[in-house]
Amino acid sequence: MNRLAHGSVASFASLLLAACGGGDGSAPAPSPSPSPPPPPAGVALTSNNYRSALVLSFGSSISAFSNARIGVLQVAGLGNGVVLPINFGPSPCPVSGSFSSQFTDRNSNGLLEMDDYALMQWDNCNSGGITMHGLVRVDVNDLDLLSDGMEYTLTVTTAGFRLTPNNIAGATPITLNYVVPIRYTRTTTSDRYVIATAAFRSGQAVGEDALELLAVDLLQDYATNSYRYSMSGSINSDVLNGEFDFETPEPFTGVIGEFPSAGRLVVTGSGNTRARLSEEGSALTNPDTVLAAVDSNGDGMDDTIEPELQWSSVVPLLMFDSFRDQVIVAP
Repeated sequence: MNRLAHGSVASFASLLLAACGGGDGSAPAPSPSPSPPPPPAGVALTSNNYRSALVLSFGSSISAFSNARIGVLQVAGLGNGVVLPINFGPSPCPVSGSFSSQFTDRNSNGLLEMDDYALMQWDNCNSGGITMHGLVRVDVNDLDLLSDGMEYTLTVTTAGFRLTPNNIAGATPITLNYVVPIRYTRTTTSDRYVIATAAFRSGQAVGEDALELLAVDLLQDYATNSYRYSMSGSINSDVLNGEFDFETPEPFTGVIGEFPSAGRLVVTGSGNTRARLSEEGSALTNPDTVLAAVDSNGDGMDDTIEPELQWSSVVPLLMFDSFRDQVIVAP
């Protein structure tokens, strides 16, 4: 059951950010403990960097979400709680390499239940636009049968998972390390993905060094053909040389398959400098644009405004397409 949403990894590869490998942590025992490293310095938002901060905020939440969704598709895609097949592959990828998956049924009863888990292995899997290599584990923490669907509580984990864009000459591989707890609720008329707290580290694309305490809540309501998307978190960015926070005080909402028509993202840096991405002003009349602005001195007034920034320069439209309509393909 190597089921992945069409473009669920490849479309977001350019948004994944720079990874740090963990240190080995070994040290002589009785030596005085070194002082803890200082907290990351906050980055002041200016007219030169605020757009990067807005893109990083959206890109980071999408990165965590897209990786969590891989786990959802692998487990929830089984349907009816039946684990079948237990093992799959290795199966050839479209260009070269292979993909395989293995399910561990803890009590061997043939049903998907709490404490079961899946392992997915990409072995230099070249899908054309991107090559993937590494292992992803999906743990089933809980399952709740609803009157009109199912709720899955999962944890998706990987370390050292490598993505290499094939269409960029000399591109450096992007390395992912993440632990993403995801609660997925599926009914006949809706899909909802909730990430409460995700630890996410990645590398080499845009410059994010570490991302923690990420929260994402994405609802697609097919009865009303609408969606609601909110997010918050903190980024320590190598590119911007500092840390900043982001949140959506007003969730982004819109028609499924279109860019948001309402909502606001606020990014806060040092010195109370703030940037925002907001559906207001002339952008309200253009469905493909959004207002971007920055207060670069913390006085509460906009110093730089871009009334109609193209949404596509911030987030791919794929993020707002219907998940039920997306093609399910092998990687």
